Amino acid sequence: MITINVPKQEEKGIINNQKESWTFKFDKILHNVSQEEVFEYSTKEIIQKSIEGFNGTIFAYGQTGSGKTFTMSGSPNNYNYRGVIPRYI
Repeated sequence: MITINVPKQEEKGIINNQKESWTFKFDKILHNVSQEEVFEYSTKEIIQKSIEGFNGTIFAYGQTGSGKTFTMSGSPNNYNYRGVIPRYI
């Protein structure tokens, strides 16, 4: 969990509805891990359940240039860098 605090701006007056605190909770942070670890942790179970007939969605969301396409598609030049979609197939 991470909490970010931003003090209210006093120049906005005494009645100020500016939010001061945001809390974000994470199940896991995948930092510098392989494509295989991303697949195993975050998508393998969803894919298996969809094969069994359940609905499932894998959604890549983030800032431009953060690696969404690489995570989903991988690299055609190296088998170890294949992404979620080729691993699913």
